[in-house]
Amino acid sequence: MAATSNNRGFILVTSLLVMGLLLLLATYVVSFMITEFKISLSQTTATKTYYLAESGIAEAIWRIKYDPIWKAGFETNPNWTITYTHDPALYPNGAYQIQITNFGRARGEIIATGFIENNGQIAQRVVKTSIYKALGESVVGNNGEYADGNIDVSGSVINVHNGSLFANNNLIVNFYSVINTDDTVSAVTNINQHWTSGINAPGGIFSPENPPAPEPIPMPAISFDDINDPNSYINQADQIYTQNQFADLLWNNQNLTLNGITYVTGDIDIKGGQQLTINGTLVSEGDVEVGKNTILCCWGARCGLSNITINRPAEPEIPSGLLARGKIDFEFCLGNLNAHGLIYGTDQISILSIPQQFEVLGGLISRKMTLTSVWQGINITFDNEVISYTIGNPQYAPVVTVEHWEEEY
Repeated sequence: MAATSNNRGFILVTSLLVMGLLLLLATYVVSFMITEFKISLSQTTATKTYYLAESGIAEAIWRIKYDPIWKAGFETNPNWTITYTHDPALYPNGAYQIQITNFGRARGEIIATGFIENNGQIAQRVVKTSIYKALGESVVGNNGEYADGNIDVSGSVINVHNGSLFANNNLIVNFYSVINTDDTVSAVTNINQHWTSGINAPGGIFSPENPPAPEPIPMPAISFDDINDPNSYINQADQIYTQNQFADLLWNNQNLTLNGITYVTGDIDIKGGQQLTINGTLVSEGDVEVGKNTILCCWGARCGLSNITINRPAEPEIPSGLLARGKIDFEFCLGNLNAHGLIYGTDQISILSIPQQFEVLGGLISRKMTLTSVWQGINITFDNEVISYTIGNPQYAPVVTVEHWEEEY
């Protein structure tokens, strides 16, 4: 009887030990599974936050290339900084924050932080990159107004922002005119300034009489109708019109919008209250007249001031402006010119008008210039990229270049 009791006690103790071992093993297995789940969740979250941060880098680079505010800040302001949050992004519980800080003009650092929220806890990952853009000067330097010959200013106020004014021959400033630039004013031959007129150039006024005398700058040539040149404007054109076809187009559409590169194999005459929007470039093989005074600004039954708006396309490599193989005349019946592009005349650019507004973000280039606007402000803001791409010889990298990448967890 005692032996049976001992056997039962031994079985009970053994059972308890086995159950304890099984419980311990089960606890270990559950703990292991929980740990593996946490590791898997952590890896998934880390991957998601990495992709979020990478998305922030990609968006920052895109905005620097195509958003005009970001692009201008990055390229022109050595102390530029901006912070931007995208929430939600990629995932319902995901977001990222972009911070860009310049340490020089067109040089900076992007810090992108990706965030994922899980059960009230936030995981994050940080990716950094240093970026730069090579910004060489256009073929006419930083000159927002350039003439291969004379620049003759009379009764006008000329403002050149973010750049300079240059004449390969004489600069003549007459009849109570004022020239203001943010940099220099230069003439290879002579500066003839009447006592009633003034020149303000914080970077200096240079001519043979005001050394150092500037060296000549060759006038850049534009390829208009060379069919053997794939980059000529006739080969790039989205639409081509004869002189008469384009005149009919203007007559039938007083409010006309042109997209891309429009090429005209003759003269262009914009008059009679024409409202013309150019999303890209308008090119003439001949001359361009804007606002011709035909008896109180009329063209047949159409009367009024003519206005031109030139918009630069979002893609920076696409040219924008008003280009003539001959001359460009802005006359008495011009109302407003608002141009984000290059105004280029192989022969000359002449302004003989009282425009309500004359704004050019890009530049003026021609063989010679005659500017008379009865003291209305002619405002030119130099844009290196616009000039280079429209002439067709960009001297700098067209895209933001990534220098190196770093990661932080």
